[in-house]
Amino acid sequence: MNERDAVVLLDISTIPMLDHFARKRKLMERYSQGERNFEGMDLMGLDLSKVDLSNAILRNTNLVFANLWEATLCNVDLSGANLSDADLCGASLLDANLNNANITRTNFSYAALSGTSFANVSLDGANLQTSILNCTNLRSMSFVRANLQKAYLLEANLSKSDLSYANLHHAFLFRANLSRANLQHANLSEADLSEASLHGANLKGANLSEVDLREADLDRIDFSEINLRLANLSGLNLSNVNFSGSNLSKAILRGTILRGACFNAANLWNADLTNADLTNADLTNADLYGANFDGANLKYAVLDVGWKNGVKICQTTLPDGHVSMRTCQS
Repeated sequence: MNERDAVVLLDISTIPMLDHFARKRKLMERYSQGERNFEGMDLMGLDLSKVDLSNAILRNTNLVFANLWEATLCNVDLSGANLSDADLCGASLLDANLNNANITRTNFSYAALSGTSFANVSLDGANLQTSILNCTNLRSMSFVRANLQKAYLLEANLSKSDLSYANLHHAFLFRANLSRANLQHANLSEADLSEASLHGANLKGANLSEVDLREADLDRIDFSEINLRLANLSGLNLSNVNFSGSNLSKAILRGTILRGACFNAANLWNADLTNADLTNADLTNADLYGANFDGANLKYAVLDVGWKNGVKICQTTLPDGHVSMRTCQS
């Protein structure tokens, strides 16, 4: 190959990159001149990292493989846009419109998405790790197998949403509405669900270890065969709730109302039931070793023979109504 041929080949190889630069420059020049309507524009594969396109109309645009890392897209209309394989890591999309958008394999990790509209959009398998979705309406949406680890969903509306198999580890769901949501096999370990509404939610097979459920609405919840290890359920009214077969080892149930609750075959190893009301509760076949029943009310509760071995009982009301001081410190 001679020198002339090499030059020609070099020029050809740089054409796609030069085209990308030209399209980006044209877009930003038009935006800087006050134009906001870029509907249907082909922006495929462009590097738009850290650009500011706030209030732009990007309806039906092609943003496949586009790099929008830390871009500012507040109040942008992206309805119908193709964002498949686009990188929106750290981008700000506050109050953006993503209705009918294609977000297959789109990276929304660390993105600010509060107030964003997602009508007719599937977020199945979406990467929303550490994203911010506070106060966002996500009712009846699908998040099957989505990554919402450490996501901020404070006061978000997730009622009737499908979050089955989703990763919500350490997610912040304070006061979130999860009523009638499908959380089957979801990972909610270490999540903050304090004051959240889980009325009628399906938690079958979910991991709720170390979850904070203080002051949460857990009406009509079935907790059977669920991992609640180290979960904080203090002060809740969980009367008649089914905990059969669940792992409640080291769970915190201080002052919890558990009248008529079923703990059959549950693991309550080292659980803190201080001042809990267990009137009429079923604790048969449960592992109670190391459990703390100080100040608890076990009147009419059903327990196995020898249940007192290895448990803490001080000022505890026993099933026969007598108060025991058995393990009180002198």
